[in-house]
Amino acid sequence: MPEDPGAGELAQLLDEIVERLRADQGNDHSQSAGRLLAQAAEALRAVARLGSLLPVISLWHLRTALRQEADARGQLASQSDPQPAASLL
Repeated sequence: MPEDPGAGELAQLLDEIVERLRADQGNDHSQSAGRLLAQAAEALRAVARLGSLLPVISLWHLRTALRQEADARGQLASQSDPQPAASLL
């Protein structure tokens, strides 16, 4: 991992994670998280293309990437958190 990664490097790192998640074909949570992270990576690539020319648009893409990453994290967390057992009472 680069010491101080830019948006393009972060997109590449997300692409690697997406490939690993997509390899888990039997897991719907992994597939869903992979799709969200792929969208986040695309938003980061857009930021890298824009550079500092259009800060407002760059910020919009960064916020989009953060939302997609948070949604993906939620998908993966729900996969690893067991559902509470229904109360017998």
